[in-house]
Amino acid sequence: MMKLSLCSVSSEHVKNVLKGFIELTKRFPNTLKLPDLSKLDPILDISGTIIDPPFPTTRPSSIITAPETESDDTDVLSAITGLSSIEIRDLQKKALVIKRVKNQTAKGRVVSMYALVVVGNGDGVAGFGEGKHEESPTAIKKATNQAIKNLRYFERYDDRTIFHDIEHKFHGTTIKFFARPPGFGIRTNHYIHEVCKCIGFQDISSKVFGSRNGMNVIKCTFEAFNSQRLPQQIARARGKNLFDVYHTYYGAR
Repeated sequence: MMKLSLCSVSSEHVKNVLKGFIELTKRFPNTLKLPDLSKLDPILDISGTIIDPPFPTTRPSSIITAPETESDDTDVLSAITGLSSIEIRDLQKKALVIKRVKNQTAKGRVVSMYALVVVGNGDGVAGFGEGKHEESPTAIKKATNQAIKNLRYFERYDDRTIFHDIEHKFHGTTIKFFARPPGFGIRTNHYIHEVCKCIGFQDISSKVFGSRNGMNVIKCTFEAFNSQRLPQQIARARGKNLFDVYHTYYGAR
């Protein structure tokens, strides 16, 4: 069997190691100096806590608010339509259709919000607009601006109803409108009711056939009111006097 033997270290090697250690302590006296644990260290042994001074705060003497100015959109719409900024602000604005739509593209489905807004002054001037955006408030704003740009005037008999009964079709929606006597009121579909209030019709009724989709109903309503045959047009087409047309069709005396 093999016997393990302790390797012997020569005395010369030990002398060389001790000599190098002595020279190292002479050259760097503080390197191997052990700390005195009986004394407090000025950095590590701090009694108590240091409280940082608070940062100086500079506050304004009074609340500063930005002055109220008209938006750029109002100025642009005023220049396009010829209406003043006050008239644009006073318009009735009704967001009748707001829904979430999807558009299939090569990168996938793009989700956005759709809005249809009707605006009017209640005195024969009205229009509608459509807008799409990722956020519904922006879509409503775009639709409102578009509706203001599309404002037009609608003729009203006695400033309260249509001149004659109308039947109009738009895609899958067919609507019949009926002129009514004073005090009858607005008895129509809820979409048509809001459109009539924006235009200024007070006595009218209607019946919707087919699709009752909000977009189709609103667009069909605007096209129907725009397709009215006015007494001036009837008199010109038949070669009659305007007074005779009013007397025959509307019982004027």
